Amino acid sequence: MAANWQSRTILPGYTTIPSSITSLSFDPYSELLWSGNSHGQVCSLYGLDGERYTSYMAHRNSPVKELCLDDRGIVTLGLNGVKGTKRSAIGKWMVEEPRSSLEAMSMSPGSSEVVAGGNQLDLLVLNTNSGSLVRKIEVPEFIRFLKPGPRSSVVCGDVSGNVQIRDTRVSKAAMQHIQPHKDGLLGIESTVGVVQLGTILFVEFTLLTCHDRFGRVVPEPLVKVYDARMMRPLPPVSFPSGPSFVKIHPRVSTSVFISDLQGQFHVTDLSTSTGTYHMLDISSYVTSMAVSTTGNHLAFGDADGSIHIWTDLEPGQPENFNAFEGIQLDWPSEVQTPPRIDWNDRTPLNSIGLPYYDTPLLSSMPLHMPLPDSSPMFNPPTPIPISVMKGLRTDIFPAHAQNPPENKGKRNLTPSRKAGRSGRNRIGGRQSDEPKFISEQIRDNLKNGGVNNRPRLESRVENLELDISDVANMPKHYRKVEIKYSKFGIEDFDFGFYNKTPYSGLETHIANSYTNALLQILHHIKPIRAVATSQTTLPDLKDNCLLTESGFLFRMLENGKGVNCQSANFSRALSSFPQAKALGILDADISGNHNAPYGNMIQSFNRFLLEQMSVESWTFQPSPQICNNGNMSPISQLLGIESLSVSMCTDGCGSRSVRKGVTHVIEFMYPRKTLSNEVPLPVDFGSILCASIIRDTLTKHVCPVTKQFVPLHSRRIVSTFDSQFPAVLSINAGVHSKENLDIWLNPARRPGESPYSPKPEYFLPFEFGIKRTSDNVQVVTDQDKYDGDMAIYSLKAVIAQIYPDHDSNHLVSIVKISDDELDDNSKSPWYIFNDFLVRNVSPVEALSFSEWKIPSVIYYERKNVDKCVNFTALNQKIDPTILCHDLSISWNRDPKLIKHQVLSEEELPKPGSLVAIDAEFVSMDREEIEFRSDGSRSVIKPSKLSLARVSVLRGEGDLDQKPFIDDYIHTSEPVVDYLTEFSGIILIHNAFTYLTLHSDGDLEPSTSRHTLVPLKAAYRKLRLLVDMGCIFIGHGLSQDFRIINLFVPRNQIIDTVALYQKKDSHRKLSLRFLSWFLLKQDIQLDTHDSIEDARAALLLYKMYKAFEKDGRLEDVLDDIYSEGRRLNWRPPANATTTTNNQISTTPTPTPYEVKIPPQQQSQAAATGSFATIPTIFPSVSQVVSSGIPSQNSFPIVQSTAPIFNNERQAHRDPWH
Repeated sequence: MAANWQSRTILPGYTTIPSSITSLSFDPYSELLWSGNSHGQVCSLYGLDGERYTSYMAHRNSPVKELCLDDRGIVTLGLNGVKGTKRSAIGKWMVEEPRSSLEAMSMSPGSSEVVAGGNQLDLLVLNTNSGSLVRKIEVPEFIRFLKPGPRSSVVCGDVSGNVQIRDTRVSKAAMQHIQPHKDGLLGIESTVGVVQLGTILFVEFTLLTCHDRFGRVVPEPLVKVYDARMMRPLPPVSFPSGPSFVKIHPRVSTSVFISDLQGQFHVTDLSTSTGTYHMLDISSYVTSMAVSTTGNHLAFGDADGSIHIWTDLEPGQPENFNAFEGIQLDWPSEVQTPPRIDWNDRTPLNSIGLPYYDTPLLSSMPLHMPLPDSSPMFNPPTPIPISVMKGLRTDIFPAHAQNPPENKGKRNLTPSRKAGRSGRNRIGGRQSDEPKFISEQIRDNLKNGGVNNRPRLESRVENLELDISDVANMPKHYRKVEIKYSKFGIEDFDFGFYNKTPYSGLETHIANSYTNALLQILHHIKPIRAVATSQTTLPDLKDNCLLTESGFLFRMLENGKGVNCQSANFSRALSSFPQAKALGILDADISGNHNAPYGNMIQSFNRFLLEQMSVESWTFQPSPQICNNGNMSPISQLLGIESLSVSMCTDGCGSRSVRKGVTHVIEFMYPRKTLSNEVPLPVDFGSILCASIIRDTLTKHVCPVTKQFVPLHSRRIVSTFDSQFPAVLSINAGVHSKENLDIWLNPARRPGESPYSPKPEYFLPFEFGIKRTSDNVQVVTDQDKYDGDMAIYSLKAVIAQIYPDHDSNHLVSIVKISDDELDDNSKSPWYIFNDFLVRNVSPVEALSFSEWKIPSVIYYERKNVDKCVNFTALNQKIDPTILCHDLSISWNRDPKLIKHQVLSEEELPKPGSLVAIDAEFVSMDREEIEFRSDGSRSVIKPSKLSLARVSVLRGEGDLDQKPFIDDYIHTSEPVVDYLTEFSGIILIHNAFTYLTLHSDGDLEPSTSRHTLVPLKAAYRKLRLLVDMGCIFIGHGLSQDFRIINLFVPRNQIIDTVALYQKKDSHRKLSLRFLSWFLLKQDIQLDTHDSIEDARAALLLYKMYKAFEKDGRLEDVLDDIYSEGRRLNWRPPANATTTTNNQISTTPTPTPYEVKIPPQQQSQAAATGSFATIPTIFPSVSQVVSSGIPSQNSFPIVQSTAPIFNNERQAHRDPWH
C-alpha cells in the first residue's frame, strides 16, 4: 500500500448556480469521473485534466443521491425517482416515486438490475436496460444505505441501525442480520471477495455508526468492520475526528480510506492497524468521496462544488483511472471557424464566390431522390374547394375564408395522396430505385384493398434497365446494392425486389462480404461444390475449417432456390486465421469500405482460399480419387497443376535446382513494354496464359555455389499429362495498370462507345484448348485447330471490379449456370450475382470490360467435366446416428441439468416428422444507430448475434415434448453482451472482472455445467434434420434460422406467429402473450428458456389444429385480438401468481376444451404435470365440465419468476 499520497488537481464546478457535490463515482468502463450536485445536475469529466464530456439535468428539485454505472450507461437516484441514461447523456428511461423519498441505491451483482430504497417499506428492483419494475422486496424499516453483497444480494442499512443482507432474486426475509449500534448508522461500505477453498462468495463491510450525545447525533470515533461469512465483528479502526466517509481499496480489501467533514482523511491497513494522515486544502466541508478501480486515485467533493483529486502515483507513471482500455467515447466533431470576410455595403457578391466542393449541392435534387407526398414536384397543389371560395373575403388583406365544417381536420398537415400522384411511382423515382419495406407494402395493400401495383412498377424498371447501354450511365444491375433497416430489422427488407430468379444471392450486412462474388462462383462449379458438401459429412469436423463452412453454405444456396442467404459462419471462420489478417484480406467494415482495393483483395483471397481448401481436404482418409491424379488432395486434383520449378544460375557456374510444386491459381503475367526497335510481343489470351503458366523470369539472386549476386533464370515445367489437366482453372487477372486494362478492352472499340455492342472478337475467349509440349504448354483459342489430345476448357465465371466513380468500388460475378441446373425461363445461361441482386444477362457481358468494369478473377471448366470427375467417390449424406450420440466438451457437466434424451435409432426422424425448436443468442457486436435532428433514428450497423443455445423437442410419439437436443454453444469470439435476461445464458464474473477483463460462464468448457458443444456440431445436427425432411415448429423461426445461418424450406416450417395472425391485420403476437391467453402459462418471466419456449410453440400448434378441426379458429382469433387490444398486447403482470399475499384481480380465463390423444393422456398422467388451457370468452368455446380436468389437458411446466419487458426482446419475439 503506497503511502505517498499527494494532491493532483482541483477541478472547479461547472454549474452557474453554486451547489455542493452530493455524489461521486469513477467510471469502471471508461476514463470518466461522474459527479452529481445538490440541484440534480450530473456531469462527467474526462481524465485528470477534467475536460467536460457530458452535463445534463437528471433530477429537478432534488439532489443526486447515488450514481451507479454499468457497461451500457449510468443510473442516477433522486429523492423522487431513478433515471437511466447513456454516457452520451441521451435518456433511456425514468421511474418516478413521487409519494416516497428514495435515499439509497446499489447495483445487484451478477445481473442487469439495480436496487433502490428509502422512506418506504419495500425495495424497488429495476431493470437497468428498460427501467421496468422487476419486483418489490418488503423490508421492516426505512432504508438509508445500500451496497453490493455476495452473488445477487445487497447489504442494507435501515434507520434503526440494523444491517441486513438480502437476496434480490426473492421476496423473502433477510439472509443475515446484525445491529452494530442502537443509535443508527452514518454509512456502509462493502467489498466482495472469493474464498480460497471453494467458490463461496463473502462480503467484508465497514460501518460508520453514531451515538446520541446531549440530544445531538455525533459520529462515533470508530469504523466498525464485519466479516459477513461469520457475521462477527473484526477489530475496529480508530478515527478520533469522527468518520463521515469510508471507501475500501478495490484491489487490497484490507486497506480503507476514511475521511471526515473537515477534509482530513486517513489511509489505513486493517491487518496492521497502521496508516497515514492527510489533509485537503478545503475552505468548506467534504460532501462526497470516491476511489478509482485501480485504487490509485481518490476524489473528494466539497460544498463549494469543487472536486479534489489525490493520487499515489509517481511522476511519469500512467495516470489512468482504469487498468485497461475501456469503452471508446464518442466526441463531438470539431467545428471549423469560417474565414473572416471583409464585408461592407460596396462589396460585390460575386467577389465572394462559393467554397470548393466535390459532391453535388443540396440544391441540386435529382429526380430519383425519395420525395415525400407533400413535395410540389410531381404533385400539383390541391384545388381549393368551391365551398371555401364562395365565402372568400377580399376586402381585407390577405384574402381569407372560413373553413366549412365538412373540411375541418388536423391543422397544418398536408393530406397524403394515393399511389400514382407523387414522384415515387415515376420512372427514376424512389420506388423504381429502392423497394419499399415489407411492412410498408402490407400497409399499402391494406389501404388499397389488397391491390398491389409493385409487379407493374418492377416490370417497367426492368425494361428501363435493359434499354440502358451508354457507358456514362452504368446499367443499374451493376451498381452497389445496400440493405436498409426499418424498425422491424432486416426481416422487413424486400430482397425479392432484387432477385426473381431461382438462384440465391448473398447478403452484405456481415464482415468480409466482398467474398460473396468468389463464393458464388465456387458454388456453381459442381466438382468444387461436391467436395465441399462431402466434407460436411465427415465424422470429425475441425473448428474454423473453410472447406466445411463452404460446404454448409453451398448446401444452403442449393436449397435456397432464390431466397437470399448469408455467409456469416464462413466469414467468422475466415476472421480466425492469422494468415488472412497478415495478407490483408479481412474487411471488418460491414457497411463497406468503398475505398478498399477489392480487386486486389479478391485475388489474394482466391489464392489463400484454394490453398487452404487443398490442405483441409486432406481430412478425407483415405483421399478419394475423383480425378486421374489421385495422389493429391481432392481440391488439388480439381484445380492443381503439377510442375517442376527449375532455377539456373546464368554466371556459368552451372548450379541448378529443381523443386516440385502444385499450382492452384495462375497469376497473369503481361508482356513488358517493347522498345521501338523490338518486335512487339504477342498480347492475345493464349500467349499470355502460356507465359503465365511457364513463368520464365530472370531475377537477381545469390548463387549457392559462388556466393555472388548474379542473375538467376527461373522457369516452370508442367509435369501434368494432358489427360490429367485439372478439371477447373483459376486465373487471377492482375490488372494493375492502364496498359494491362487496354489489353482486355476490345481493340475495335472506340472511345465513348458501348462495351456491349457486338464486335467480331474479344480478348477473353469462351473456350480454348491446352496441351503439354516437350518443355512448354500450347494454348489454342481457334476451335478449328483443336486436336484429340487437348484438354478443352469453357469459360465458367468472371469476377469484375466495378467503379461507379473514382471513390468507391465493389465486386460482381458473372457465372454460367450448368445445363442441368438452368432455369427453363432463362434467356441465356449467364447470370450476374451482385451480392443479393441476381439477374439473367447476355453472354456478351461476361466478355466485355470497360474503365468501370475491370476483370479480377477468371474461372474455366473442362467441357467434359462430368466425365473427368468421379462424383460417386464423394459421400453426400450425413450419418443420421449423430442424433443418437450425446456430445459435450464441458469439463464439469452437471447430470442434474441434463434435460434432454438423445434419440434412439428407432426414433430417427422421417420425412414429415414434427419437431419443436427454439434458440437463444448472445451479442458479439453492438448495433450502431444514427440519431437525426428530427428525433428519428436509423440503424447504420445491426447488432451481431451468435447462437448460444438450441433446443429441439420431439413433436410426436411416446416421448412427445421431450427434448432430444439441448446444446449450449461454445464460441471462441469475444461476447460483448450475454443478454442473460433474454437468453438465459449466465456470465460468472471473477471478483476482479473489471480489472482483469476475464469472465467465465455457461459457454466456457471450464465453467459450464451444461451440455456444451462446438457451433459446427450443433449446426450439423440441424442441417441433418433439414435434410431428413423434418417439419420445424416454433415461434419467429425466420429470425432464428437467419442468425443460425441455416436455410429451411418454407414447407418445412410451421411458425406460430403466422398461425395466430389474422389475415386483415399486420399485428403479430408474441409467444408470451399467446401462452398466457391459450395455455394459461406465464413464460419468459425471469429469463428465456429455449425448452420452455419450444414446448409452448408445440402446444400452441396442437391447439391450432384442434381449433381448425372444430371450425372455431376465427372465433378464437377474434377473442385473442380483442383481449390483446385491451391489454396492449402484453399479459398482465403476475397474472397467475400472487404478490404480497394478495390474490390478483385479473380475471382468470375460462379453459378451452382440447381433446388429447390417449398416448399423451397416459404420459401426462404418469408425470402428474397438468394444466388447463384458457380462453377469455366462454361463449365461443365449450367449457371443460369434466370432474377431472387433467384428463383433457396438456402436460405443462409452470414458471413463477418475475416479469419484465424490454425492447431488446426483439431478437427473440420481434412482434409484440
